[in-house]
This record gives sequence, structure tokens and C-alpha cells, in this order.
Amino acid sequence: MSAHTNLVCMCCGHIQPVQRDQMPSRCENCRESFAAHGYFLHDDTTDAEEASQDALDTSASLRMSGVSR
Repeated sequence: MSAHTNLVCMCCGHIQPVQRDQMPSRCENCRESFAAHGYFLHDDTTDAEEASQDALDTSASLRMSGVSR
């Protein structure tokens, strides 16, 4: 597995390269929390796809439950 991936902010769409063992908590562009808006790991590994889907699912469930930004 690669030690690096691209992190795509679900709030502003900014793409930043990151090390998998040092995932940031905030976007370096808009400074919004990934816990609030989610992120997408942009690479070709199954683990990245699963983590990205988890982030999207969490974001979608928060929106559906009425939690706003």
C-alpha cells in the first residue's frame, strides 16, 4: 500500500497530497474540519475507496438528520 494519497475536501474541493499516517483534521485551503464536511481519498486502492465511502456516508447521514454546517 502506498504511504501517500490525495485528500479531497468535501467542503471546498481542494486537493492536497498527504501521508496516510498523518491525516490532517482540517483542510489546508478553507480550514474547515474534515469531521464536519468529510473528505475523499483520491487514489486507486480499495482501502482508499472504503475510507472515502465511509466519509461520504457519514456526511450524508449528518445532512439527513438535520445537522447543518
